[in-house]
Amino acid sequence: MFNKIICRVMLSLLLPLLAGTAQASDVIQILTQNYPPFSMSANGKNFEREDGIVGIDKEVVVELFKRAEIPYQMTLRFPWGRLQEMAEQQPDFAVYSLSRSAEREPRFKWVGPLSEIQLVLLKMPGNPIVLNSLDDARRYSIGAVAGTSVSQYLEKQNFSLKTTLSNAPAKLQAGEFDLWATTNPAGDYESRQDGVGKLDVAFSISSTQLYLALNKETPDEVVQKLQSTLDQMRQEGFIDQVTARYLSE
Repeated sequence: MFNKIICRVMLSLLLPLLAGTAQASDVIQILTQNYPPFSMSANGKNFEREDGIVGIDKEVVVELFKRAEIPYQMTLRFPWGRLQEMAEQQPDFAVYSLSRSAEREPRFKWVGPLSEIQLVLLKMPGNPIVLNSLDDARRYSIGAVAGTSVSQYLEKQNFSLKTTLSNAPAKLQAGEFDLWATTNPAGDYESRQDGVGKLDVAFSISSTQLYLALNKETPDEVVQKLQSTLDQMRQEGFIDQVTARYLSE
């Protein structure tokens, strides 16, 4: 009987230590999408892991987790809406680069900002469309990638969109829609990489910042450690250096 009591006491003392060890060794599954120049496949694929992923925010996030000494695995895949659902619903999951809208705010814990973007409507050079307000764009067909911050914003404003999963610059060039609702510098970068060339800004909607969004069950101390590490990286100029290298190419 005495031995059983001793065993129970020892087990009660060990359990918190074991739990702490398990928590410390949890691997965060980081999800991202093809969203140049912030995150993208080095080989133009729709599925990549680790070193097969490049981009501004990718480099920042990798350096962030290494400095914070938090184990992770990174996967690039699609569709974008599904990645957000996975990060929201599954513990130890995270997703980037995500804008921090009022609708998304309560669904995640946030670390950032990583980058800043402008929500824009782009058109082909020489296209005579002139927009003096966002409402003027209702007269034209607008293409957008489903699940993005700009598509969600326009849908809330009751815009009718032609959604696409990929190749938006080529579809704009082919006349499948008049305007492309996207973000800069991502839109400019993708258009140049696809051989379409530089596009004109028909209308600038607003600017927003991009974040790393973590599942709500992520411990606050992990979130705080990541945020303080990111703040230090920004203070050192690391983020500016990475951004300049991609945008000057």
